[in-house]
Amino acid sequence: MKFSLHYTLQSKGSWDREYRDYLKEVKEAEKLGFSAVYVGEHHFSEDGWSPAPFLALSAAASITERVKLGTNIIVLALHNPFEIAEQTAVLDVISGGRAILGVGLGYRPEEFAAFGVDVKQRAKVYEEKLKKVKELLEGEAVQAEGFKLRVYPRPVQRPRPPVWIAAKSEEAVRKAARRGEAWIMDPVTDINVLKKRMQAYMEELKKAGKTVTDFPLRREVFISEKDDEVEKAKDLMLESYREDYYAWGHLQDSDGNEIDPRKVSYDEIKDQVLSRMIVGKPDLAIREIEKYEKELGATELMIKLSFPGIDHQMRMSVIRTIASKVMPHF
Repeated sequence: MKFSLHYTLQSKGSWDREYRDYLKEVKEAEKLGFSAVYVGEHHFSEDGWSPAPFLALSAAASITERVKLGTNIIVLALHNPFEIAEQTAVLDVISGGRAILGVGLGYRPEEFAAFGVDVKQRAKVYEEKLKKVKELLEGEAVQAEGFKLRVYPRPVQRPRPPVWIAAKSEEAVRKAARRGEAWIMDPVTDINVLKKRMQAYMEELKKAGKTVTDFPLRREVFISEKDDEVEKAKDLMLESYREDYYAWGHLQDSDGNEIDPRKVSYDEIKDQVLSRMIVGKPDLAIREIEKYEKELGATELMIKLSFPGIDHQMRMSVIRTIASKVMPHF
């Protein structure tokens, strides 16, 4: 089991400090043996949910030597595929071959409106752009308004940096098996639903004659020996979910059905949300991670612990606790 950090760089206004603290934490995580750092993408969120992950990852590349650097995820349908291929290639060059391109479909209508993409056509647009990005990163020429264009510089990794795909529905997971080097298991889906999705994923890999080695799982995590810190973090994490994933209609029930915030109150589902997080003391964390390792075959835990109100010192303490009390067990 590998351990990585996932950032969304949210803050209630102190964004300059948030980005500086992120870099300090990345440097410490590399020193302590963490495997990778990932940054997500959303737009127009009042807490500043990271809108420019490649910039944040390039900054991390400049102060690290070993950790992988990945998007988790780029909302690919919003972007020009030539732009994403170029940014991925440059990140790979800057980092000496450490880039991972994580992509996903996206679901927020306001983001598609702002970027000039028809939200009703996003699945088709996403598939077309994914194909082009992969071809461009592999050095192929792609047609654009009568021009055949290649992306330069070429990435360090050959044939290209790995493409990891986030997916929730069974159909999307099966497509991820055919189109990517890994399926990113999301933080909002119940483990029993993930087990069904994993079965579909493995079936599709077999059909395609493919073998993958990475099974990354993202989870929201706070681990501490101090009860008061655990309770504080629990409240802050749940409140953050109320303001984003719940308000955006991105949460699911225990059967994998989307939860409509207009019909279901947040208080009704808080316990379900909390059950998918890993919040508590190191012993509890070890048991939870063992469960994901055994039941899903997860090989990497992408840890998000950066929520508004959980300050830099608390996060540094969690990073050190994971390194000293959890990682050695695995």
